[in-house]
Amino acid sequence: MDSTLFALTGHAAIVVTGKDRTSWLNGMVTCDVTKVLPGQAVLGLLVEKKGRIQTDFWILGAPDALVLVLPRERVGPVLEVLDHHLIMEDAELTTPELAWFYGAGMETAPEGARFAAATDLLGHPAMLFGAPDASVVTAGALLGDPARFEAMRIERGLPRFGVDFDTTHYPQEAGLEKLAVSFDKGCYLGQEVVYMLENRGHPKRKLVPLDLEGTEAVEAGAPVTPEDGQGEPIGEVRSSALGPVRGAPVAIAMVKWSHAKPGTKLRVGERAAIVRAFP
Repeated sequence: MDSTLFALTGHAAIVVTGKDRTSWLNGMVTCDVTKVLPGQAVLGLLVEKKGRIQTDFWILGAPDALVLVLPRERVGPVLEVLDHHLIMEDAELTTPELAWFYGAGMETAPEGARFAAATDLLGHPAMLFGAPDASVVTAGALLGDPARFEAMRIERGLPRFGVDFDTTHYPQEAGLEKLAVSFDKGCYLGQEVVYMLENRGHPKRKLVPLDLEGTEAVEAGAPVTPEDGQGEPIGEVRSSALGPVRGAPVAIAMVKWSHAKPGTKLRVGERAAIVRAFP
């Protein structure tokens, strides 16, 4: 795809430095931090001791730091949790004021970027980077409409914290257990609950991507029913858009577990819908 720069104005960063940064942070979050290489970005979660998500984040590897890029409104609560569990380890937490960008179709970050890493989370090569001076990296760049970035992530099936899920949900409810959780690493905060839910049960509901008939997106909150449209709703739409790749309406919806299997036929209002697998 053509290179397009999207400003992530709702995101900020927590930077972790010190010689114990990797081992300590690995014991706090769901992803395997030991496998995050410099120049690489990986999706992860911070969950509380009962397994509920406190935030999602990208974690960027840098030669001398690990960088958590997360929703700006979650920086304070997350920093409080991390600081509480930082005791004797050689690790330091800082929150530099940086402007964050997602460069779709970019293979290198522009000059002026302080932290940068590659990701293909939305289905194409991209660079995620932060810069102390936004004007330096945006000069002469093609800036994308935030609505298009939102449509890209909905079409991909990537749920967004604060829109599709929140602090009341488990990773499996948010559909992030394959993208953001390692079940092979050692213990981390909330690990036992997340593991038990994965291996000895399942949540009552789950976020799923939907392909919809029609030519327009649907409203958030629209009820989802079984294919015959009869009975009580089995879920609701959390976000929807016209997919920029498919050119067709797509959505992310929270539905009952029994209706979450890929290929399941549903209805959103009067429209036919089908559950698509997460990437």
